[in-house]
Amino acid sequence: MSSRLEQYMREHRDEFDSEVPAPQVWSKLEQELMPKKNKGKVFSMTILRWSVAAAILVLAGMGVFHLFNAGNGGAVQPTIVKNEGDVLLKDINPTYAKEVYHFTQLIELKQNELKKIEKDNPDLYKKFLGDITKLDSSYNVLKSELPTNANREQLLEAMIQNLRLQTELLNQQLQIIQQINQSKNSDSDESNSKIS
Repeated sequence: MSSRLEQYMREHRDEFDSEVPAPQVWSKLEQELMPKKNKGKVFSMTILRWSVAAAILVLAGMGVFHLFNAGNGGAVQPTIVKNEGDVLLKDINPTYAKEVYHFTQLIELKQNELKKIEKDNPDLYKKFLGDITKLDSSYNVLKSELPTNANREQLLEAMIQNLRLQTELLNQQLQIIQQINQSKNSDSDESNSKIS
């Protein structure tokens, strides 16, 4: 059957090609093929979709970041977990944990400064170390009571107060050392001037 149709088409080809479509057909085709004036809306819709996708991605990222840092107030902090007491401290109140971390770092720096006088003045160093050790042992007692104490906030405040006292004591001790060094320097300057 298809061969008869093909044969008919070949025989009457001239008749098929002689007809020209009406001008309305061409204008309608041109309108359909021409770029539409609404193309700007399609472009803005594409940008809008990408913007929404980017916003969702950013929000999801922030949510994941907050989820992982929820234990420390959403802020990135140095890890202060050294033992179980520090973990508990961080769980109870991240602000207190941050403050305790700050004070312990400060105390450690000042103790390292204080250690410099151990060779020059071992008796004074032992006296200073004894004072700090008393405060430090009080701090450790407070820290050991933290897991079992019902009023943890008050205990945390006492711990921080103890750390403040340790810092102040170390500052005073360092000032005394500084005064001793200044008096030694002034004595050596005076003896040098007498010799000259």
